[in-house]
Amino acid sequence: MPTATTNDLVNFRPWAMPAERDVGHDPRSAYVEHFWLSTLGPSATWIIRRLADHLDVEPDGFTLDLNDLAQSLGLSNTKGAESPFGRALQRCAMFNLIRPNNDGYDVKRRIPDLTSRQLDRMHDRLRRHHDEWVQRTWTTDPVQIEHELVAAGIDRRTAAIAATSALRPTSSLQRQ
Repeated sequence: MPTATTNDLVNFRPWAMPAERDVGHDPRSAYVEHFWLSTLGPSATWIIRRLADHLDVEPDGFTLDLNDLAQSLGLSNTKGAESPFGRALQRCAMFNLIRPNNDGYDVKRRIPDLTSRQLDRMHDRLRRHHDEWVQRTWTTDPVQIEHELVAAGIDRRTAAIAATSALRPTSSLQRQ
């Protein structure tokens, strides 16, 4: 796994996945914030969210100074892999959200649902909340829908129109 030192530039690329396996949640989604956070930890959650932001701007990949990324999250990176930032980056890899490659990391664009094992380790109240979440309709938040569509490769304007249209009552769609 690449290690971080002062002014260490690391390449990040999207993790190539077959379309049928590229499913899950945008790293900035409410699902990740509510449920992955307790498993992944706050620092690793922020890292994966920041990487998703960069992939939105540079979908083929980008180069980051890990020290700058760590500082932007309020984390120390002075001891490399043993620093708070280094441990958070290792958690992203441990949970298979990033993986080392020859010159940096591949980054998943979609975060999967929690596994049964992860849910079993979760606090009872949060697990019940997760079960309720799964039983509800996926989302009625137009911002969330727009983020999901952009993450799937739809341009932002089309995603905004689609998100708004998807939430219109069926009767209003039939009148058009």
